[in-house]
Amino acid sequence: MTSVPPAPDSPITAEYADLTPLQARITAHRLFSEHPDNPDAAVRSVLGLPSDHDLLDVGCGTGEFLHSLADARHGGQLTGVDTSADAVQATQSASGVEAWCATATELPFSDAVFDCVTARHMLYHVDDPALAVTEAQRVLRAGGQFAATVNHREVAPRTMNLVRSVVQDAGLSTHAELTNDIHSDTLPLLVEEVFGNVAIQRFDNALLFPGAEDLASYAVALLSFCGVAPEAPLRGQLADEVKERCRQWFADHPGTGWRDEKGYILCSAHVRTAGQ
Repeated sequence: MTSVPPAPDSPITAEYADLTPLQARITAHRLFSEHPDNPDAAVRSVLGLPSDHDLLDVGCGTGEFLHSLADARHGGQLTGVDTSADAVQATQSASGVEAWCATATELPFSDAVFDCVTARHMLYHVDDPALAVTEAQRVLRAGGQFAATVNHREVAPRTMNLVRSVVQDAGLSTHAELTNDIHSDTLPLLVEEVFGNVAIQRFDNALLFPGAEDLASYAVALLSFCGVAPEAPLRGQLADEVKERCRQWFADHPGTGWRDEKGYILCSAHVRTAGQ
């Protein structure tokens, strides 16, 4: 089996070379969602996940999803792939979990070797999402299940606008290179075209930050999505300005929380067996 790393100079490689911003975003959604929000639990629920099923998590990120299954003594093989070497290292740190550096469009596995494939909040980072979903289908056994989550077209627009204003005031472009146009409105058709079936669950929510430091931590983690790459010379200066504007907003609005709309969908599908 040969891993297939992404191009070393790709925007996604740069963004996820350090998992700190990703972890900040995950933590914000976990702690400050207006209503309980657990996308990983939703994925586990829709899959059912019999204990002997072999699962591949494409875009495994911090590895928390696979680690939670390993902690629950899941008996099937747990495998992750990611374009980030840090993500692969973090994922394979748990006993019973293996991980590979590879792209979603060129999975380093034979046909029909998994019972479940998940793609959690990652298909909008893929240069050819249709090929990525097709690859997921290829490595699934007959009757195997696929589950993918993607955000709505706009998530946390107030916070994004705050960060954009800081970037614009510094005389920089806020244009961030988008890999594709996958979001909650476009993913269902793509999945249905590949699998011939799709089921959809929609989750609408909001972020509600009670204080400036919590908002600032999340806002700084959005800089890349506002055109400021991790290696940008002014990133530290811009991060400081974002934090200051968050502090100023709360100073001007005492007793008020910062509320920002968000949401995602969960698309699931299965590989049809003979006679279906």
